[in-house]
Amino acid sequence: MLLLTRRITRHPAVLANAARKTSWAAPEAPSWLRRVEHWLRPPAPSGDPLQLLPWELTSPAALEVGSDSARDADLLAYAGVVVRRNAVCRDAVAVARTRAEELAAEATRRATARGADAGDASAGFHFADASQRGPFRLDLRLGGALEAPPFDLPLDAIWPQVRAALGEDAVLRRGLVVGLPGASDQAYHADAPRVPPEVWAEHESATRTQPAHSLVVFLPLCDLNEANGPTAFLPGSHQRWTSDALEAEADAPGSSTAGAPAILDVDAGDAIIFDSRTQHAGGANRSKHARPILYLVFARPWFDEKLHRRLVGGAGGGDGVQRLFPEFSASGA
Repeated sequence: MLLLTRRITRHPAVLANAARKTSWAAPEAPSWLRRVEHWLRPPAPSGDPLQLLPWELTSPAALEVGSDSARDADLLAYAGVVVRRNAVCRDAVAVARTRAEELAAEATRRATARGADAGDASAGFHFADASQRGPFRLDLRLGGALEAPPFDLPLDAIWPQVRAALGEDAVLRRGLVVGLPGASDQAYHADAPRVPPEVWAEHESATRTQPAHSLVVFLPLCDLNEANGPTAFLPGSHQRWTSDALEAEADAPGSSTAGAPAILDVDAGDAIIFDSRTQHAGGANRSKHARPILYLVFARPWFDEKLHRRLVGGAGGGDGVQRLFPEFSASGA
């Protein structure tokens, strides 16, 4: 998906001559989506609203779900990312934030005691339960500690999207990503690879367009804003046709430029739900405070850590052998 990243970064969010995209065939958008009024999309010559493309859904409002289960499932499958407002009580989130900041500070202290520097990406620390994902960006996979109070937040608002996408038997694991002050912009990346058709067919019936094999839910424990660096997403980038579409569009007469990323500056207690194949990038934390996000990974039972590692050539998942927090159970890490 490097092509997709380059093109969206390079071009401004201006859509010109949008009615003349004829060089490729995108999956048909749901009928409700074609009726949506959207500020980025000019009317067709006939005056009818045009089909929105995934990368034209560029705001939390455009990606919001919560009232219509069929529509919500359509939007998640089409865009690869949605926003569920007020998914968790803000008071409960505030308590979890305090504990998350304590754990991040303790992880930094323990890593420093072992000779690591949380601000040095080239000499970052990589333990089985705590790793650095760039300077001042921590990924804590603390097993049972994240399944107990105050992190055992109710998931009633999230489960409908998970069940619709993955079925009733989705497996859950939890983690905590903390952007410390000084964290820089991430490069666009996906949290999981696509599953080759032959591997998918070993576990489930083959389909023309593969549904999600895993979802990630971000539960921000603080408001995300320009200062502390909200996560930007490239809607539609979970589907293979998207990069082909952008390449064809760029070379077609009268074609438009690609839309801007969706920068999801949501509030504490909101949830961002996305297909793990969707390209995204955390923003730089220019504030004076940590930016903790509790993340939940839901996966089909057969898409386990072993398969993940196999598909990415042995990388991914937990790093290292030693544990930075040996007092916590490895369960779910």
